[in-house]
Amino acid sequence: MKLEYSILEHLSDHDNGKFVDVTFLDDDYVALKETLDELKGKNLILIDQSGRDFGAFGIGNTRIKSIRAKIKMNGRVYFDSLKKIKKIGPKGNDRKNRWSLSYFLNL
Repeated sequence: MKLEYSILEHLSDHDNGKFVDVTFLDDDYVALKETLDELKGKNLILIDQSGRDFGAFGIGNTRIKSIRAKIKMNGRVYFDSLKKIKKIGPKGNDRKNRWSLSYFLNL
């Protein structure tokens, strides 16, 4: 969910109608590719399929390829709903501060 949110946030922030490079948003390339495929399956983003296949030249296709995507209107609506949920939930720092305050009050 965190990776999904960061992808949608990046695409929303850099939305200019063109495809945006999202290759290095996360260190785990496989997880990034799977999350992008899920978002595409949900019809939230478009992925640029253009690229070169170097298999004919004897170069393997296991290398990291540049992934470019852009957000659709459905993705923007979904991202806005995620932002609202994130604002409503408790923050980790608030919980820590309450715990330390209750610890000192019990002494």
